[in-house]
Amino acid sequence: MIEQLKKALTTGVGLALKTWTEVEAAGKEMIRKAQLSEKDAGQFLKNLKESYETTQKKMESQVNRLVKDVINKADVATHDDLKALKREIQSLRKELKDLKAAKAPKAGKASPAKAKPAAKGKPKAKSAA
Repeated sequence: MIEQLKKALTTGVGLALKTWTEVEAAGKEMIRKAQLSEKDAGQFLKNLKESYETTQKKMESQVNRLVKDVINKADVATHDDLKALKREIQSLRKELKDLKAAKAPKAGKASPAKAKPAAKGKPKAKSAA
């Protein structure tokens, strides 16, 4: 019984890794060896196709999950991470541009004269002449 389960599992995994053309050819070979009627053969191939598609979807889902886990553990930036960073950079650039525009003097208005900076340190003593 355990040997049959191992064979079934191995066959299932093997079929999941094959293309539909390969699975269909194997199914037709089984039909030929079992000498199934056309009706039974058609039903067998239909069931085989459904099982194949279900298995492929499950495998794809598991592979996607595993890849995401590996990427997360490796701390690799994803496409979504890069998109978010680009949006943040664009937003910061816009804010910086707006700040520069707000500080820049308006065209047509005279800019106020800049005051001289105050002298640093102690005031110089006037020499008596």
